Amino acid sequence: MNPFRRLIPPAIALLIILVVGIVGYTQLEGWSAFDAFYMLVITLFTVGFREVHDLSTAGRVLTMLIIVSGVGAAIYAVGQVGEMIVEGQIVGYRRKKRMDRKIMEMKDHYIICGFGRVGHQVAQEFDAAKLHYVVIDSKQETAEELDPKGTPFIVGNMTSDEKLEEAGIKKAKGLIAVADSDVSNVFVTLSARALNQNLYIIARAGEKENEDKMRMAGANRVISPYFTAGKHMAEIAIKHQVPNV
Repeated sequence: MNPFRRLIPPAIALLIILVVGIVGYTQLEGWSAFDAFYMLVITLFTVGFREVHDLSTAGRVLTMLIIVSGVGAAIYAVGQVGEMIVEGQIVGYRRKKRMDRKIMEMKDHYIICGFGRVGHQVAQEFDAAKLHYVVIDSKQETAEELDPKGTPFIVGNMTSDEKLEEAGIKKAKGLIAVADSDVSNVFVTLSARALNQNLYIIARAGEKENEDKMRMAGANRVISPYFTAGKHMAEIAIKHQVPNV
């Protein structure tokens, strides 16, 4: 969220004070709109200039209300800005906008959905091959890990069409669905295929029986890491077995 939205309430309060002040001075004191505005400015900024004209009792009450409410709104606004600076929200927002622009400019890239152990390994291989990619993951820790590296990422629901489109799925070359949940990978595959018919999708299946479901959902390739690893280990053992003497 844009951190500057936190300044909307005090800005609205100051606008209301401005309108009430101008209407009040023009109606209660019979001043012109310019004189009323000038009085508001010197009052809100507490510069100590004398009144434009002598004030009636009602005008003095209005002035006191403007001072109290205006200074209160200004102090609140300054406090909000201070919090945003201390919490790094302004810097973070600007960094997020740069990241969004970077993702928007990407094409023929890959999207990694899920950033667990398998997702980390895929990212390392892509880095070694100098391939461009975007990570979508629901964990805030992913942002804390990838942000300092400058790796494009999106924190949110990877099965959401909005997040997939934000990742540039319509211009992407491929998608790797490697969430820890087979259900999530099926939904990611379904959504991705619906958004881009030409996308090359590789899905991870934790359970062997879910491979067909992922193919039906639109995956071009389905990988079962545990089955593949076990088969590979068995092949190595058989190939290098030593005959009994």
